[in-house]
Amino acid sequence: MVRALRKHFLGNQFERNLTFLAVPVIFLGTFTAYAIGLFTVEGGVILLASNATSIGIIIAASVGYRRGGLIAAWVSLFAAYQGFYAEWAFLGLSSHSLTGQLAFLFDQVRLAFAAGASIAFGTIAYIGGVLVHRGYNFVRHRDKSTQT
Repeated sequence: MVRALRKHFLGNQFERNLTFLAVPVIFLGTFTAYAIGLFTVEGGVILLASNATSIGIIIAASVGYRRGGLIAAWVSLFAAYQGFYAEWAFLGLSSHSLTGQLAFLFDQVRLAFAAGASIAFGTIAYIGGVLVHRGYNFVRHRDKSTQT
């Protein structure tokens, strides 16, 4: 039981390492997409940016499909959120001092909220990716057994 839980949390070592190497790319990609206007935020109170959430969910689902580990799925979603908030802090709050921008970026309440959302959405996306992988394997093995 413990081994199965460890496998789901940590995943395949190669896939986990690949995902953790991709985290800076996810962060910078989300930051850049918001900075150049590829992703936009329509006014109001913004708790979670929809584009960052979508990108993070897609990546977390692919981590589940590749058996990269639940922690890697959470971190990849969190990196997408941080990319959005970094763009907001450094480009959206450009009139503030660097200290104020960093205080916004590393606000404990916002970090906790983003972490909670990363765990919730990342878990759901990861499970979806695992189920798609299992379904694909089931169909593939069923097709092989009916052909012989």
